[in-house]
Amino acid sequence: MKYPKQLPTFYYLSHFNEFLKFVKQPCGALLDDLDKEFIYEYEKLDKNAQCTLVRACNRKSRFIKKSTLFYPEINDTQNAIEALFKLNFLRPLSLCDMHSWSMNLTKPELIQILSTQGFTTTNIKSSWPKSKLLDLVKNVSLEDIFKNEVCNEYLVRSTDKYIEYFLYLYFGNVHSKLNQFSMRDLGVMRTRREQAQIMARFSSLEIAKSTYMLHNKLSLIKEITVWSHKQILKEIESLPNAAGPKAETLKQRIEFYLADALLTFDKEDALDKLANIESAEAQEKWIRESYKSGKKELVEKKLETIIDNPLSDDILVFASDFLARKYRKKRTSILTDMLRDNSQRIALDEMHKASVEKGVVAYYKNKGLFAQRTENELFRSLFGLFFWEEIFDIEGYGLVNEFDRTPLSLKNNCLYEIANTSIETKIASIEDSQQLLQFLSKQAVKHFGKPNDIFRWKDKLLALIKPFIEHAPYQAILQHLLAMTKDWYALNDGYPDIMVIDSAKPHISESLRFEEIKSEGDQLRRNQLTTIQRLKEQGFNVIITNVEWIIDPMQAYVVVDIETTGGRASNHKITEVGMVKVVNGEIVDQWQSLINPQRRIPANITALTGIDNEMVQHAPIFAEVAQEIADFTEHCVFVAHNVNFDYGFIREEFARLERHFKRPKLCTVSQMRKFYKGLPSYSLANLTKHFEIPMQRHHRAMSDAIAASELLKLINEKRIPSN
Repeated sequence: MKYPKQLPTFYYLSHFNEFLKFVKQPCGALLDDLDKEFIYEYEKLDKNAQCTLVRACNRKSRFIKKSTLFYPEINDTQNAIEALFKLNFLRPLSLCDMHSWSMNLTKPELIQILSTQGFTTTNIKSSWPKSKLLDLVKNVSLEDIFKNEVCNEYLVRSTDKYIEYFLYLYFGNVHSKLNQFSMRDLGVMRTRREQAQIMARFSSLEIAKSTYMLHNKLSLIKEITVWSHKQILKEIESLPNAAGPKAETLKQRIEFYLADALLTFDKEDALDKLANIESAEAQEKWIRESYKSGKKELVEKKLETIIDNPLSDDILVFASDFLARKYRKKRTSILTDMLRDNSQRIALDEMHKASVEKGVVAYYKNKGLFAQRTENELFRSLFGLFFWEEIFDIEGYGLVNEFDRTPLSLKNNCLYEIANTSIETKIASIEDSQQLLQFLSKQAVKHFGKPNDIFRWKDKLLALIKPFIEHAPYQAILQHLLAMTKDWYALNDGYPDIMVIDSAKPHISESLRFEEIKSEGDQLRRNQLTTIQRLKEQGFNVIITNVEWIIDPMQAYVVVDIETTGGRASNHKITEVGMVKVVNGEIVDQWQSLINPQRRIPANITALTGIDNEMVQHAPIFAEVAQEIADFTEHCVFVAHNVNFDYGFIREEFARLERHFKRPKLCTVSQMRKFYKGLPSYSLANLTKHFEIPMQRHHRAMSDAIAASELLKLINEKRIPSN
């Protein structure tokens, strides 16, 4: 049995001091006088008081019950609390705390408050939900709540203004907490200690404070769901100045949220404010709302201005498309052009609805073509491997500390700006596809397994990359990677779903294409359109594949039956597998094997199936046949009588091997009930008897699989329309 990792006695204190060390050293210049004074006073405290404060800082709520601050490692909690009171790090409850404090109380505490206000057990029930008790407490005056003895049991943590800013300096967001240190040390959270550069995120105190204040403000504003006109105007007037590019971006987002909320109350004022916000989302909102208001000439001029000097590829796509659709400055929109000129329609069996991309890959593989799901994984992997050193190793632009996931160069979208010489030199050094593949292989070996937020390491990573490099012009690959360094924000996602390679095509540029898969109801998103356009500009063949759902008579099915040691997949094992492959109503292949379950087969199971311990003694264990089963069922619909039983056991066996098993499913029980209603029984034995289906030996895998395949034929006679 694996026991949870235990943390040392003074763990909370040691990780808090680790946290403060980062704040004092690389971030020392980002602290104002009050921040420094807090750290100075904290460090003068004795160990008991420090431990008490740290325990309090690790609490979710700032309202803390005194009795919960007694810990074995703290020798004198009462004196520690008094020392913290003197510094105002902890304080008693005040009248202004009453509303928010009462929201944090337990049900017994709420009942205690209500009992002093004339409520009794006859009109209050402990079984009531907490929300109902809170509604009653809201009717009690704050003064009366303040007089209640429950208040004496609580104190208030008043160090949040320091700790929350320090957390922002450390983690770079307004949501992280100190518990991430314990998650790291318990092994719950994987960090990047070996890659961390241990540096400050901000270049000055002014920029750090400005960014923190605006990030906090944005977080609070996004939580507000109901606005008043007066409240919006007050928020707009009180917005602090922005120092630094990130703060400017945050302020623009806040201004956009507020202007958007203002549209409900004063549309003209809101439009004026949107017009003055220099962000793509504000420009788009202004265009849409102004067009609705009839300002068509102004909108047309704005669209032309954006097209001449766009803030981003994304807003350029929007402006070009809007101008085409609304002003007919172009016969069709960009989206329409792409759907018309670079699209195809294919028919897939409806069994693939749950995983359409996988179904399309199977469609091409059945035609003898190479097909592979790529989506964002391919280009993000290429980018991360090729530019690993530029992304992670340039001093001052890598990971701030071990908890960071995204290097500053990507977070600030400035990789090319800070590493252009290295980037251009590296690209110029690649002279052909073979050299590119060799370089990426060396990078993969050198950095394999290192945590990063760009792509996921897996054993078959190069198997994804290799066919692409072998069938795509290497210059086009390098040009796209270069474009990604210049605008990571725009080009880190939105890539087509699959890659298809037809090696029979004579020219390398014709043998490979990317396909964005769309089934009924799917739409092409803006980021996809932007990325696809960039790929096409660099010479890649990209098409839109629209999937039409049919019931395909040529769809391959594998009808499966298993025998087991018992009825629950989590507790029992497989003893036999029988499978038949059916295409166009005919059995084209079959596979069968006894399986050694590595446990005793119960006597009642032997009586049912005829399979005993001696029969499976020399049979293969599941791990030895897993790949054969995976290969036999690949690109097929998994069919069984009561499919979740057979499918569940096989999936569980693969899971024990740490392998994923997923196939589209069809259940002959449910389908027989649907198409052949009113039969007295839908058990396999009774159905075979009713339809006169021969069965060699019931409760043996191959015999039952063949019988179920006959039921599949009956089902498909109903499912598949006749010509």
